[in-house]
Amino acid sequence: MMISSEPRDAASVEAAATLRLHIDRLSARFVARRALLELVMLGLVAREHVLLIGPPGTGKSAAVQAVAGAIEANTFEYLLGRFTEPSELFGALDLNALKEGRVEPVTSGMLPQAEVAFLDEIFLGSTAILNTLLKILNERTYRRGQFSVTTPLISCIAASNALPEDTTLAAFADRFLLTMFVDPVGDGDLPALLRTGWRMNIEETDPPPPLNTSVIADLHRASLDIDMSEVTDLFAHVVRKMRLIGVPLSDRKIVKAQKLVAAAALLRGAKSAGPQDLWPVTYLVQDKAQQAEASELLHAELKESFNPVLVDSVAQATYGPTAHAAKLTEQATLLLEERPALATDRLHEIWLVRLETMLTRIDAAFAGDTLPQSLRVLRASIQSVLDAPTAPAASPETMSAASMSPHRDSVPPAANPVVAKVAPPSARPWEGNLPGRID
Repeated sequence: MMISSEPRDAASVEAAATLRLHIDRLSARFVARRALLELVMLGLVAREHVLLIGPPGTGKSAAVQAVAGAIEANTFEYLLGRFTEPSELFGALDLNALKEGRVEPVTSGMLPQAEVAFLDEIFLGSTAILNTLLKILNERTYRRGQFSVTTPLISCIAASNALPEDTTLAAFADRFLLTMFVDPVGDGDLPALLRTGWRMNIEETDPPPPLNTSVIADLHRASLDIDMSEVTDLFAHVVRKMRLIGVPLSDRKIVKAQKLVAAAALLRGAKSAGPQDLWPVTYLVQDKAQQAEASELLHAELKESFNPVLVDSVAQATYGPTAHAAKLTEQATLLLEERPALATDRLHEIWLVRLETMLTRIDAAFAGDTLPQSLRVLRASIQSVLDAPTAPAASPETMSAASMSPHRDSVPPAANPVVAKVAPPSARPWEGNLPGRID
C-alpha cells in the first residue's frame, strides 16, 4: 500500500525553512562548497558523523569551522598529529581526585563535553585516541578506567587528506556514516573564488546569526517519526546493487543509513520517505571511484531524487560518470570554439593553458579504456592542437627593424614576421568531428 507523502506539521516545516536559510547564508561565504555544508547539516539532523576527504587547501576546515561557529553549541576542534596525547582531546587527570585514589579527567571544554566536534587529520591519531573515540562515536560515552560520562555529542566531523590503507583504520573510518570527497574548485568557478577570496581580505564579513541547537534537535525528533515502509524494499534493492560492484557496506551502516533517508524526507517536507529520499546512500561509499560508480549504477533508482533544502548534495550524489562525461564534453567543445584568431595574441597563450588543464581533467576522470567515444574525439583534438608547432614570437630586434623599414607598409602580410598567420581550415583538427553540444 502506498503511503501519502503529505506535508509535515507547521513546526517541522518552519524548522526546515530555518535550516535552509542558514545554509544559504553560510554558502554565500564559500565557492562551490554548498554540498559540503549541506552534508554536514544532514549529519547534524540525523545525529551521525561525517568524514571529509580531500587534498590540503580545499576549504574543508574553513567550511566546518564556519558551520560550528554558526551554531549555538559547545564545540571542540583539534588538529591531530602523530604525537598528540589523549589528554589533549579528553582532558588531563584531576590531581585532587588522584590524591584521593580516583582516576578522573578534567573534561570541561574538552571533547567529552562537546556537542559538535571537528577533528582534522583524524587518522594520525594514536591507537589509544582512536579506541577512546570509538566509544564516543558509537555509544556517546567517554570512559577512562572507572570514570564514565555520557557525552552530549550531536555529530563529529572529521577530515583527512586521504583514506587510510591500514585495515584497522579503515574499520574506524566505517564509523563515519557520511563520506564526501572534496576536490579543488573547478576552472569555471575560479573567477568567483578569486573575487570571494579577495573580498574577504579587504572586508569584514559578519557571520550569519547562530542557529539554535533546539532547531536541530526538533528536526531530529521529527525525523524519527518518518514512515519508512514505502522505501524498505527499494532500499534493500539498492544495497544489493551496490554490493554487486564490491562496495563494502556493513550491517551497522545499512541500518543507520535509514536515519539519513528519514532526515532527507523530513527536509523535503514529507511524512513518509519515498524514492526521492534515497540519494544519501551514495555517501555511504568510502571509495572515490566506487562512489562515482554507485551514482551511475543507481541512476534508475535515484532519478527521482529531490530535496529543496539539500539541493547541491543531491546533485552531487546523482552525478555519475555519464553526467561527468557529458559535462566535460560540453566544456571541451566550447573551449575549442573559443580559439583566438591570432597566435600572437596574449589570449592565445591563456587558451593553450586552458586546453592543457582540460586535458588533465579528462585524464583524471577517465582511464583510456573507459573514455567515452565523444570525449575521446575531443581529447584527440585538444592533444593535436597542443602538439602542433607554434610560430616563434618576434624578437625585439626584429620588431625594431620592421618598424624602421621605409618599405614596411609594402611588405605582404605573409612575409611580415610580426603578422600572425591564421590557421587554414585544414589545420583546425577539431572542426568537422565535434560531437553535438550537450545542453
